Amino acid sequence: MDKPVYFISDRPEAYEVWGEVSHEEAKAIARTIAEHAARHFSDVEFRIDSAWHNHGPGMGKVADYIDSNWEAWAAAVLVRT
Repeated sequence: MDKPVYFISDRPEAYEVWGEVSHEEAKAIARTIAEHAARHFSDVEFRIDSAWHNHGPGMGKVADYIDSNWEAWAAAVLVRT
């Protein structure tokens, strides 16, 4: 049985909360989000691309988890880069 897929964007404008973010930084943020979320939701496949997505039914808990945490994860990535 295939896992449901949750897409994570690597578009810089998705992460420009504090100012401009380069595409390389956005890709690093997207990878970090996918890694954290995959540890929490092993039954979901996380894919990164440059598109905007609406998430399908059943992805509310995943979206809520990411929305609640991504800024802290991004801040840690931006400090390292």
